[in-house]
Amino acid sequence: MASSNSNISKDRSQLLGRAHGAPRQVERSFWRLLFRTSIMAGVTHVVFVALFYTLDVKPLAIVNIASSVLYLLICLLMLRPGTRFLALGLFVFEFQAHALLTAYLIGWDSGFHYYALLTIPLITLAYFDDNRMKGVAIFGVIALMVATDALSRGGAPAYVLERSVVDTLHYANLIASLSILAVIVAFYFGLITRTEDKLRQLATTDPLTHLLNRRSMLEIWDLECATQKRSGNPMSVILCDIDHFKRINDQHGHDVGDQVLRVVSETLADKTRQSDHVARWGGEEFLVLMVGTPIDKAKQLAEKLRQTVSRLDVPIDDKNGAQLQVTLTFGVTDMPPSKTDSQEAAITRADVALYAGKHAGRNCVRCQGYDQPLVRHNAA
Repeated sequence: MASSNSNISKDRSQLLGRAHGAPRQVERSFWRLLFRTSIMAGVTHVVFVALFYTLDVKPLAIVNIASSVLYLLICLLMLRPGTRFLALGLFVFEFQAHALLTAYLIGWDSGFHYYALLTIPLITLAYFDDNRMKGVAIFGVIALMVATDALSRGGAPAYVLERSVVDTLHYANLIASLSILAVIVAFYFGLITRTEDKLRQLATTDPLTHLLNRRSMLEIWDLECATQKRSGNPMSVILCDIDHFKRINDQHGHDVGDQVLRVVSETLADKTRQSDHVARWGGEEFLVLMVGTPIDKAKQLAEKLRQTVSRLDVPIDDKNGAQLQVTLTFGVTDMPPSKTDSQEAAITRADVALYAGKHAGRNCVRCQGYDQPLVRHNAA
């Protein structure tokens, strides 16, 4: 009973880990993005120091020196999980303060305020415990931008630069800010795509064996049946079962049982064709759907799989090097394209063939064709 409870607890932990894995991955990716953005921003401000020194706008040169130092501090803060939101706050503050100061000193037309707009998608993508704080922060950024625009529009800047210089700065900043926005969008699009792929894999595969699960196999089977009606190609089904699996679990424990399932699954996946579909059908049962394959060819593959598995030595004790031999019993049936058939009927025939193999002593292959009468056996 203790072993059973331990396994239930472990399965629950794995399930919760998978359920929460995607959001945590997105959160980690956000902080990596912000860290890299901070490095790029710090380097950019070093360039701005030289630019404003050349333009003889020394107050802005000093401001950009301070900004470069601040971004170094932000990067250091992001290395510690407990200070990351402080780093985000300083990041947003610097963007807004820099926009405000450049608008005052060299004018709104210089376009440095475009960078401040990038804080809105960053705040939106950040993970807040309370989304109301996120809304307040975004509202604050918008209010500050509107206020800065109202105060700067039509007023003379403290440093009047040549129009050609202002225009060059404006378009350079516009292009740079839009490019950064494109990078952020592309980064998150790639992240969402990868996360969807992981979630799809979790939904369609068995977590222990990484084979198709029962539901996804049935969906694929439906599609293959529809294709078969158009093509007229044969199709066969192999149902196999690990012999004495309950005894393996009882004598050696569930960890060894899981190892047996993994080894058998890898063998089935490796020895079948790329066009075949292999699924963990339930417990210690596996199903192979063979498209374009008549029953005699399916029987040959089943025999090949049986022999391969029977030669396997599954390690059960790392210290003593003990190994376990495993065998499978196979039931094979066909789904003729010219006949009216169903998944349920095919499974019934394969199951009857499987139990005929169990009745015959296990570790064998038995067939139950579509046209053969069903003779049911109980497991021996």
